[in-house]
Amino acid sequence: MFTTTKLRLFSGVLAGLLAVPFYSCTDLEPEVFSDLTPANFPTSESDIISSYLSVYTTLNFMGSHNTYLSINEVASDEAAIPHRGSDWFDGGNWLRNHRHEFLPTDQPYNNAWINLYRGALQANSVISVIENTDAVSDATKAGFLAELRSLRAYYYWLLLDAFGDVPLITEDSDPTDLEPVATPRAEVYNFVVSELNAAAPDLSRETGSETYAKINFWANRALLSRILLNSEVITGTARWAEAEAAADEVINGGAYMLSDNYFANFDPNNDAGLTGGVENMWVIPYDAPAVFGGFNLVQMTLHYASQETFSLQDQPWNGYCTLQEFYDSYDDDDLRKGEYGNQEVRGNFLAGPQYKPDGETPLIDGTADDPGGLELVYTPELNALEPNAYRQAGARIWKYGFEIGSPNSMKNDFPIIRYAEVLMNKAEAMMRQNKGGFSMYVNMIRNRAGLDDIDDSMSMEEMLAERGREFFYEGTRRQDLIRFDAWNDAWDFKPARSTDQYEIFPIPSPQLNANRNLQQNPGY
Repeated sequence: MFTTTKLRLFSGVLAGLLAVPFYSCTDLEPEVFSDLTPANFPTSESDIISSYLSVYTTLNFMGSHNTYLSINEVASDEAAIPHRGSDWFDGGNWLRNHRHEFLPTDQPYNNAWINLYRGALQANSVISVIENTDAVSDATKAGFLAELRSLRAYYYWLLLDAFGDVPLITEDSDPTDLEPVATPRAEVYNFVVSELNAAAPDLSRETGSETYAKINFWANRALLSRILLNSEVITGTARWAEAEAAADEVINGGAYMLSDNYFANFDPNNDAGLTGGVENMWVIPYDAPAVFGGFNLVQMTLHYASQETFSLQDQPWNGYCTLQEFYDSYDDDDLRKGEYGNQEVRGNFLAGPQYKPDGETPLIDGTADDPGGLELVYTPELNALEPNAYRQAGARIWKYGFEIGSPNSMKNDFPIIRYAEVLMNKAEAMMRQNKGGFSMYVNMIRNRAGLDDIDDSMSMEEMLAERGREFFYEGTRRQDLIRFDAWNDAWDFKPARSTDQYEIFPIPSPQLNANRNLQQNPGY
């Protein structure tokens, strides 16, 4: 019989690893986790299913400001959060993040640590519950455990990628050990790969509504292809052939395909048509209305006045924007870019003069010294990162379409991985092995964007650029820049670096203070 001590594993280790509750400008209340005891141990099938689904629900933090996605995107060449006069200084967090001046005391890194460990340790707890229940059939149990092991592997993948050496806590860990020692990064990486491979045979190969927003066999293989592409960065040993083989499993399986319309993958109704053959392989499902903590990009990126354009329920925050250098990397004929000043043509970016819903009456910025005077014009050029970036400077992130009348949380499901990435992973793995014909897969992506074919003479720099244009603001750019040895390059408002220190973030100070066995990453 499962012991009370064992049942407390999640809450006990959680207390040691998640040193403090986190807060942001939304003044969230800290989440309270209850102990699993014999009195509240899930016993019914519905309770078991709820427990299993809760580990997926924890992923909802991804779309919020001030945590994992934010620190990755703003630190890349894709995005910035400028200091706009009296707005968005936030203690300098985002200025330092963009310039690669990471500080362990900056709160967003601790938020990311907390959220990722919350998911990993919650998975441990629910795995332990399911292993010791008779409330579901053996077949159902095997499927749930395979999903949870894959999901836990994903949480640990993000942890090792972001922070390097991290404590690897599994269901067999001592629940009384509140100061776990960090495991070397390469060992955590090997655990992740091993878990994905071990879980794969018991995962469903179905692609319809029953597996939507869950990890099926194909999503597991797609995620593995991404992780294996990064093996050389993490372990020093390249695994290009294995990355290609994982991608081939998905491609040859024929369960997914590219959507005809790129933006169908990111629209507010991108959960429609769940009958198989879709491009989004694994998503975080969001449903509006939601409280803060959902997918808040509409708030995070739009100017205050754009509330009127989209009839938004709440005034936006006028923060996130893209960089001109990245915006200009798109050809004007690229259907993913959008048209300057044309709100009728959807694009990854919203740029140019902005209008009221009639499409004719200009919106008013209200700051006369901004470009264009009082009228609101999203300029691709960002005049400064601080202290007086224009309030309308920077093209805004429109990849995830804004629904008319949207609340502060959007209902667009966020794609963790798409079939398009599988094709690009296949192409990159072939290219790195000096195999011919890889451009065929790149051209499938380019052609959908309205661009002409390229050939196998493309450079690594061009491959990186192709990935950037396709996967803008999907959370993979930092990994790509590091893998292509471009992370230390200079870009808008960020100087070149001569050290690899900044390829991982610092261990957050609250975690060091709470756990004497943790060591700060070199250079911090």
